[in-house]
Amino acid sequence: MIIADLLSEDTLQLRLHTPSSSERLAREISWCAPAETIDPTPFLSRNVLLLTNGIGLNIEDDRTWSAYVERLVSVQVAAVAFGTGFAHHLIPPGLVRAAADHDLPLLEIPRSVPFLQVHRHVTNVLQSERFTAITRSWELAQACAGLASSGARLSVILDAVAAAVRGEVAIADAVGTVIARSPERSAWSQEDLEVAASAGMDATVPLPMGTGDSFQLVVRGAEVEHPISTLLAPVASIIAVQLQTALLTTTSKQSELVTLLDQVADWSGVALEQFAETVRSTGLLNDEATVVIAARTGHGTLSDAWKTRLMLQSAFDVVRVQVRGGTLFAFAQQPHATGPQTNTLEPLLSWFMKEMPDQAVVLKGPCASSDELRLGVYQAQDLLAAAKGPTIAPELGISALIASTATHGARAGARRLLAPVVAYDATHSLALLDTLECFLAHDAQPSRAAASLYIHRNTLSQRIGKLEGLLKLSLSTLEGQATCLMALRILKN
Repeated sequence: MIIADLLSEDTLQLRLHTPSSSERLAREISWCAPAETIDPTPFLSRNVLLLTNGIGLNIEDDRTWSAYVERLVSVQVAAVAFGTGFAHHLIPPGLVRAAADHDLPLLEIPRSVPFLQVHRHVTNVLQSERFTAITRSWELAQACAGLASSGARLSVILDAVAAAVRGEVAIADAVGTVIARSPERSAWSQEDLEVAASAGMDATVPLPMGTGDSFQLVVRGAEVEHPISTLLAPVASIIAVQLQTALLTTTSKQSELVTLLDQVADWSGVALEQFAETVRSTGLLNDEATVVIAARTGHGTLSDAWKTRLMLQSAFDVVRVQVRGGTLFAFAQQPHATGPQTNTLEPLLSWFMKEMPDQAVVLKGPCASSDELRLGVYQAQDLLAAAKGPTIAPELGISALIASTATHGARAGARRLLAPVVAYDATHSLALLDTLECFLAHDAQPSRAAASLYIHRNTLSQRIGKLEGLLKLSLSTLEGQATCLMALRILKN
């Protein structure tokens, strides 16, 4: 119910005494309150229709009327309905001027219309509107519950909510990060969320998660007659359940996932058959192609973990997520028909580039076997340390290859090769082993390596000469460089 509805009701015979705009007359009325005191604001709330006969308002001074109206405006009163014929034959001119100055609609209730009639009319209309709103809210909740029970993803439910409010909706966490939205193409800035927060229950509805997580359902550009808080309160519970389901589904088999990650790098202690059995225990299928995602997490990036979970659930049937040691590991199998193709990671990379352009994320796969999966997890974790943003891991990584194939003999040989350098460093301050590692990390380019070590190129050349003497091989040849690189990687692993 809006103020203009009251003026159009012939039985009430209300007259407007202020030059209020159509936008101002479109203000919602939440309830009506009779009040005859000079300061009724402690008993009023936003969008209330104030009813008064002015019995306690025998005021002559315009400044007093202005202060009276200022107090009403401070609590965002929708309008004032002033009854004439009892305490006042006419509406006091000072009140009319003050209401006009503060853009507060001032309505006159003629003596022929009882106060009770106005109060009863407003109450009946509001109750009817509330009943209609509650009915629509439960119809929406029932429709969304049907979608959820049929296995629909959260994105489908959000689409249904957006269609119901004829606007845009989003789920935002406690720090103001949007983790899901509808339409998917819509963009939400921090300013948009702040505007919604300032509107309170007119634009935001808290999701009853029942956990430590805090989320809000945010609405923008809605075209509905009913209050957003009333319309979306029941469906908010369904969305909360969907979020909890996403968390429980992707984080199930936690102990098994921890075991899997522990076994990845234990090449000598865990055979492939044992690793394959661990993969099965997590609920992943050994004969299904698996996409591996490694992402750096930490303070302020928990929202990214939620977004990743929801995105993977919308694209794959089988999803497992484990956050460990500051890294999120995700495993996804069986893509939907509308999800990313099984033979490419480009759609996933595009999503990460759009949603988390500055987040360190490594995509690997699809891995067709347990052996490939093990190598893929190792490689993704290894590349994550140097990643600056979302990237796709190459088909083969030397670190993973060396780690998986190095035997006890290879490790012993690597130690013997580098032993003279280690012994020299123990009695000198040149740090030759670090110099060798830096030289190879910069593709054996002297200028880049010298700059990284903050030394002159001549100093680097002297160190390289000393290294060649200790190692008894040439670092100017590809074979010598590859031999040292593999030895360093073997010892590192």
